[in-house]
Amino acid sequence: MAADMKEKAAKMQENLKKGFQDIQTVAQEGNVKLFVKQFVAVLVVFLLLRYANGKFDDKVRNFNGQVDAIRVQQTSEQEYQANKTKLLSLEPKFPNIESKNEWLLSQILGIFKAANITPQIEGQQTEDTSNSTFVAASLRVNTEMGFTPFAEFLAGIENLDEYIKVTEFSIAKQQEASKLGVNKVSMRFNTIFPKEKIAKGLFKDYDKIIQEQQTQKSSKRKGGKK
Repeated sequence: MAADMKEKAAKMQENLKKGFQDIQTVAQEGNVKLFVKQFVAVLVVFLLLRYANGKFDDKVRNFNGQVDAIRVQQTSEQEYQANKTKLLSLEPKFPNIESKNEWLLSQILGIFKAANITPQIEGQQTEDTSNSTFVAASLRVNTEMGFTPFAEFLAGIENLDEYIKVTEFSIAKQQEASKLGVNKVSMRFNTIFPKEKIAKGLFKDYDKIIQEQQTQKSSKRKGGKK
């Protein structure tokens, strides 16, 4: 094996020596251009490969950047759509400020009428305008009912689509024998009137979406009645 390695090494040295001699002969004969052409060709190929690799790297970076931008855009679009949906589902539940003087009273009377209960309005509607974005209005109402009907009455108010809340109440047993099991109930109804509704100005398809919501709500009510 050692002899084979020595033989291979000798042949390599001989080939190298012969190669250098050929280069020297060609150089002496003035044909250096032969080697120049080869060198230039190798150099051009090297530069092209490097340029191509550089362009490829740029394209890869550009592609990755575009993918990241699309992902960010998709995330932003999803957040935008989620916020839009939330705003369009919530804002219509609040009454318009133009009708703040009669809206709450009208709603309260309708609620009591639907429950077949007689209300007694106590005092005037009070308003708090200290907030910069909305006006809070409240109205106290008295009535008489038993515990179970009162619980069902409150549950019905909580399930209304419109933003009306009973923020406080008191219950006192009636002392008269003729009103056994009947309680005197006092409730404060509250609502909020946004000083400005922004959804209509933000979204071009506002009217279309609100119409669709009203149609769906109407369909659900009809389905519930069946």
